[in-house]
Amino acid sequence: MRTDLLLAASLSLSALAVPAASTAEEPQRLDLKVGAKAAIGGFGGICDDLGVATITAGTSATITAVKAGTTLCSSRVGGPDGGVRKIYKVVVTAEKG
Repeated sequence: MRTDLLLAASLSLSALAVPAASTAEEPQRLDLKVGAKAAIGGFGGICDDLGVATITAGTSATITAVKAGTTLCSSRVGGPDGGVRKIYKVVVTAEKG
């Protein structure tokens, strides 16, 4: 009986050592200059740092670059009551000069 417990414990510990497979996809990257806009479609959304980028509410969402930096933004594709959420990594750079 003791051998069964040790075997079960070692199998449990070995399962912890294997990293779980990630099913999430990487965010789509958007490179924008300050003041530029990118139409992403979908229904509204939100950006983590509104000082870097904003996103319009309603249908046909648009991301607007505010200042240099990086933030994550997301928008729902498929309507306000369903669909999937698309994630964007927004990288904003300042205009030269």
